[in-house]
Amino acid sequence: MNQNSTTELVCEAFEAHKMIRLKHEDENYYSFSPVLVQIGLVTLFKTFFQFLLMPFGQQRFVSEILGGIAISPSFLGHMERINRYLFAPRSVMILDTFEVFGLVFVLFLLSLRLDITVVKKCGKLAVVIGLASFVVPTVITTLMASYLRGFFKLELHEEVYVVAVIISTSSFHVVFSILEDLKLLNSELGRLALSSSMVSGLFSWSFIVIFANLKEASKLGSKKGIILAQITRIPMVMIIVFAFRPMMWWMVRQTPEGQPLKQSYILIISTMVLFCGFLGEINGHHFVFGPLVLGLATPDNPQLNSCLMEKIGTFVNSFLVPCFLVDVGRGINLFLATFKHVAFALMLIFISTLTKLSAIIATSLYYKMPFRDALSLGLILNCKGFVDALLYNAANKFEGLKTEFFSILVVTAMLQSVFVTLLVRLLYDPSRRYIAYKQRTIQNTGLRSELQIVACLHQQDDVRSIINVLEATNPTRASPIAVYVLNLKKLIEGTLPLFISHRLNNISSAEKIDIVSNAFYQFEQQNQGLVTVQCFTSFAPYATMHDDVCTMVLEKSTSLVIVPFQRYDSPSMRAVNRNILVKAPCSVALLVNRGNLDRYVLSGRLTMKVCVVFIGGTDDRETLAYAQRMSGHPNIRLTVLRLVSVDQTFTDLIEKRRNSSMINEFRLNNNDCPRVSYKEEMVKHGNDTVRLLGAMCNDFDLIMVGRRHDPDSTQLIGLSEWGEIDQDLGVIGDIMASKDFECKASILVVQQQASVVVEMIQSQKYISVYNSDR
Repeated sequence: MNQNSTTELVCEAFEAHKMIRLKHEDENYYSFSPVLVQIGLVTLFKTFFQFLLMPFGQQRFVSEILGGIAISPSFLGHMERINRYLFAPRSVMILDTFEVFGLVFVLFLLSLRLDITVVKKCGKLAVVIGLASFVVPTVITTLMASYLRGFFKLELHEEVYVVAVIISTSSFHVVFSILEDLKLLNSELGRLALSSSMVSGLFSWSFIVIFANLKEASKLGSKKGIILAQITRIPMVMIIVFAFRPMMWWMVRQTPEGQPLKQSYILIISTMVLFCGFLGEINGHHFVFGPLVLGLATPDNPQLNSCLMEKIGTFVNSFLVPCFLVDVGRGINLFLATFKHVAFALMLIFISTLTKLSAIIATSLYYKMPFRDALSLGLILNCKGFVDALLYNAANKFEGLKTEFFSILVVTAMLQSVFVTLLVRLLYDPSRRYIAYKQRTIQNTGLRSELQIVACLHQQDDVRSIINVLEATNPTRASPIAVYVLNLKKLIEGTLPLFISHRLNNISSAEKIDIVSNAFYQFEQQNQGLVTVQCFTSFAPYATMHDDVCTMVLEKSTSLVIVPFQRYDSPSMRAVNRNILVKAPCSVALLVNRGNLDRYVLSGRLTMKVCVVFIGGTDDRETLAYAQRMSGHPNIRLTVLRLVSVDQTFTDLIEKRRNSSMINEFRLNNNDCPRVSYKEEMVKHGNDTVRLLGAMCNDFDLIMVGRRHDPDSTQLIGLSEWGEIDQDLGVIGDIMASKDFECKASILVVQQQASVVVEMIQSQKYISVYNSDR
C-alpha cells in the first residue's frame, strides 16, 4: 500500500515536471514563431502593395508603410485574437532586438551615402534654399504649435515642439530616393535638390542633436555632467578615425581593381559597426551614434561602398527592415485618434509644408529660377520617407509622442510621398529644356567657322577611334574644332551622381589625370591652335545619362554629338544612345568601330578612305555637310556614292530640290580636288542597294550614312526586315553593321537635329540659374 502510494507520488511528480518543461518549451516556441509570422506577413503585404503601385511609379517607402499598417491594430491587429498572438510580450522583446540590429546597419548604410565634402562645393543657391527650407518652417511651425495646443485644449507638453521640429526637416536620403525613382538624379533640378537637402539636413540634424543634449543636460542638472558626457564621445571618434578608417583603406588597397571585397573583409566591417554601437551604449550615448560616425568616416571609394551596399544592404532590406516595419505598424492605431488629434496634427503638417514650400519658391524665384522648377523643387524637399518614419518612431519611444499622433504622422508621411511623386512627374520634365529653338547642325555651321563637338565615351577602347574621326574632321585655322569629351560612367550604388571637369592647367603633371583625358589633351597639343579640348566625366544612372549629354550641348552650343555604338552593347547602354538620338538638341553621329580606326594618331599622318552613301533626306544632307569638312584633309580620299531610283516619280519636289542643291554645291566645291570623287548608281529596289553596298564596303576605312530615310523610297524596298539592332542605326546603317553583311569598314551614322521649335524657352536664363550652382 505504502509502496503503491510512493509510486503514484513519483509518477505525479514526473508528470508535473514534464508539464512544466513542456510549458516552458511552448513559451519559448510561441515567443519566436510570432516574430517569423510578423516578418512574413509584412514582407508579403509589402510585395503585394509594391506590385499594385508599380504602374503609378510610387516609392518603395509607400508599400513598406502599407505593409506595416496591414498588420497594425488599425487593420489585422484590431482583431483581439490576432493581436494577442502577433504582439505577445515575449515576441515583442525578440522583435525589438532584431529591430535594434536593423537600425544600427540601416543608419550605417544611410550615412555611407552622405558625402560631407559635397557641402563645401554647394553653390550659393543651394545653401540659401537649404537654410530657408529648415529655418522658416521650424520657427513658424513651433510658434503655431504652441498656439494650436491652447486652441484645441490638448494636454501636450514638450512633445509638441519635438513634432514641430521633426516635420520641418528635409532628409538627404529621402530626397535621394525620390530623385532615383523619378529618374532625376543627375538632372539640374536633381543636383540642386541633393545639395539643398544636404545643407538642410546638416542644420536640422545639428539642431536635433543640440536640442537632445540640452534636454539631457537639464535632467542631469550639472554643467560638469554635460562636459563629461561630450568628452566621452572623443575616444570613440578617435578609434573610428584613426583605427577603423585606415583598416578600411588597407582592405581597399588589398582588393584588385574591379573585384569585390573578400567575404572576410565584409565580416570585419560588420563587426566594426556592431562594436561602434556597443561603444555608444557603454559610454551612455545612443547606440546609433557610433554607426553614424563610422558611416561618415568610411572611405569614399566606389568599390568599397558598392560592395557594402550589396552585401550588407541585401540582408538588412530583406530581413531587418521588416522588423522595423512591424514595430512601426504595432504603434499605429487610428481608432485612438479623435477629431481634435486629427485636426491638430493635420493643421501642423499643413503649416509646415506650406511655409517650407513658400520659402523655397520665394528663394528660387529671387534667383530667377522658372516657377515650375521652383515648385517642383519645393515639392521634392517636402517629401517624406524612411528616415522620417525613423524619427517619428524614435519620438514615439523616447520623447513620449502619443500613439494617436504617431499614427497620424506616419500615415500623412506616406500620403505626402504619394502626392509629391505624382505632382513632380506632372510638373517637371527635364527634356523640356532640350527642345531646340535654334538650328544646331553641321549644315548650318559655316565651313569657315568653328565646329563644336561633344565626344561621348563609354569605355577606354573608344578613345582612339573617336580621335581618328576628330582628326578626319580636318581642323584648320580657318575652321577649328572645339571638342568637349564626356566620359560616361555608370553610377555605382551607394554613391552620388557626379559631374567632374578635368582641367589640365589645374593639374601639376599629366600622370595625375586619367588615360582618357591624357590622350585627348595630347591630341590638342599636336594640333595646337586648331583644336581645343575640355574633358569631363559624368557618373550617372543609365536611365538619365543622356541628361548630362544634352545639358553639355545646350551649355556649349555644340552642333554635333559623337557616340560610340557596338552590337554587343548592353540594353542599358543602347537605351542611353536611343535617348540621346531622341532628345539631343543638335545633330548626332553613331560610330560603329570595326577596329580599323584604332590606329594611334600623330598629326598629319592620318590616311583614310571615306565613302558617303547618299540616298536623300535631311540626314543624308547632314552627312554630306560633314563629309565636305573632311574633303579638305590632305590624307583623306573621299567618295560620294549617290543611289538614284530608276523610277523618277518623286512626290516631294521640295526634298528633291534640296537634295540636288546639296549635291551640286558639294561637286562645285570639290570640282578641282583629285582626292574627291562622285558616283551615281541606278537602283530598282532594295536588293540592288544591298548588292552595291556589299561590293564596295570593304574598299573603305569609314562609310558615312544618314540614319533616317523615306521608308517608301525605291532604294529601300524590302530592306526593313534586315533589322538586327532595333534599327537604332537606321535601315542602311543596320544592314552594314549586321554580322551577315561582313563589312570590315567602320560606320558613321548621322542624324540631323531631330526637331526645331521657333519660340525661345527662356534658354540662357534657364541655363545660367543652374550653372551658377553647378
